[in-house]
Amino acid sequence: MINIFNKMNMKTLFISLLLLFLSLQSYGQDSIVNYIDVSGKKVKKNKAFSVETEVKKDSVWKYTQYYRSRRIKLSGQFKNKNKKKPVGTFYKFFRNGDLKNVYSYDNNGNLSGNTKKWFDNNGVSYVGNYQNGNKVGIWKYYHYNGKIACKQYYQNFKVVKTLFYNDEGEKIDANLIQYQAAKFEGGDMDKFLKRIKDVHSKLGFQIQGNVFLNFTIGIDGRIRDFSTTDKIPIELERRLRIYFEGISGWEPSIHMNRKVPVLYVMPMDFFVTFGR
Repeated sequence: MINIFNKMNMKTLFISLLLLFLSLQSYGQDSIVNYIDVSGKKVKKNKAFSVETEVKKDSVWKYTQYYRSRRIKLSGQFKNKNKKKPVGTFYKFFRNGDLKNVYSYDNNGNLSGNTKKWFDNNGVSYVGNYQNGNKVGIWKYYHYNGKIACKQYYQNFKVVKTLFYNDEGEKIDANLIQYQAAKFEGGDMDKFLKRIKDVHSKLGFQIQGNVFLNFTIGIDGRIRDFSTTDKIPIELERRLRIYFEGISGWEPSIHMNRKVPVLYVMPMDFFVTFGR
């Protein structure tokens, strides 16, 4: 079994999962392919944010989910088709192929054993253990800069002590903020959508079709890592990047009293045909 507290050989894993994807045809009826939108609903291929495949092998269904760019997003296995009763180790990946999260399930479909998650800068986000679906032992959460942020101690499946640390690693007194979504000018995503509603006219560039935009709200509240996996004119992508990364007003997401980066995927419809 792979030691999840070390980065795996990404090339080897990618090749293995790619071979799994290419082997779909050989499994005939013992395979499932679904096209998924941002919310996880099944859609037509041209509107898909990701693709998921299930392949029957021995007594389990091998599951793989792919980003729109065809890079692997998630891999694992289930005892039954249609993602029922997970078993064994699951792996999540960032868009660039780096490992994001590792966690495991026991034969009853409960989270079990070690789990670990990384930030997009390859630093550790948190580490901990599960038993029968419950958190046990000591869970450690880290700031984006690598310093310890929080320690939670579990006994009999309950939190008995929580310690907090600032981004310098110094112990502090604080109230727990388990999760707080990123905010735009004090509001939610709807407020941001109103801010960018005139993006088409501001860019002065038009195409036809649906484009998925990807960007990250960093711990400083700035938009970064803007990209799109769709084929659009290079100049349009450049203008979109400048436009989005120039927007201010975001407050970063908070998880376990830490500022954490969060990735957004936004479908945008372009209706007028671009002409050269």
